Amino acid sequence: MTPQTLFVLTMGICLAGSLLHMIGGSLMFRIILAAAPLWWPEIFGYYLSVLVYASSLLIATVTLMLSGVPAALYERLSGTRQATITSMTIWLVSAVLLTVAGLAIGFA
Repeated sequence: MTPQTLFVLTMGICLAGSLLHMIGGSLMFRIILAAAPLWWPEIFGYYLSVLVYASSLLIATVTLMLSGVPAALYERLSGTRQATITSMTIWLVSAVLLTVAGLAIGFA
């Protein structure tokens, strides 16, 4: 597998996790949706359908960013300049772990 394929899988995991939060109405999703006035610009209005979609995208983005931290630390400590299969695998595994942990906490 190439690093690009692993990145696409990582993005898919993050998006699937956020959609599961949205469909299941998890506690994390409800909190983010309720806190929309803190992160959503007032100029766009508070339409529920748009806020639900934006909340799902926010969960996916935060999951992608947080799961990239261990991969970035690995690349920094190993001294590599390019994305390797190992670093992308670390990113994918971190995304899976964050998604599963978030769903376990969200639906508890």
